[in-house]
Amino acid sequence: MTCTADRDQAARPSNPGSPRRRAPLAAALLTLVLAVLLGVAGCGGDGGGSPSAGATLSATQGADGVQVFAVTGLPSMKFSATQLLAKPGKIRVDFAVAQGSAPHNFVVPRIPAAHTSIVSAGESQSVTFTVTEPGDYPVVCTLHPNMTATLKIA
Repeated sequence: MTCTADRDQAARPSNPGSPRRRAPLAAALLTLVLAVLLGVAGCGGDGGGSPSAGATLSATQGADGVQVFAVTGLPSMKFSATQLLAKPGKIRVDFAVAQGSAPHNFVVPRIPAAHTSIVSAGESQSVTFTVTEPGDYPVVCTLHPNMTATLKIA
């Protein structure tokens, strides 16, 4: 003997608005949203131990009084520091590009000698130049014009 209610339920499609159907849909949608957000945010970092984007760096003293900065181009299309603080004089920037990043360069347009060539992920290049006048000098990656920083000479 077959129950009529069981037969009717089996023939009827499940209600997409039922709580049983909404839970997997909500979980799938949440997973998709999180995956997109993590992809846009670059997984929240640069995949290494370099400083977070937005930091202010003060130059360290190198040999012969050269002021030295270690700057990294990040996968998030940012420099590892947005402000580089130095005094007038000789400056060296040790520029590296993080693994998994697009190629970048480091260019101070107002100082012709202050530029690297295009550097690929996992590679580095140093540039040494002299700044005699105090002021703010914009820094840019010419491949990614929104990737900026400021060299502050005081």
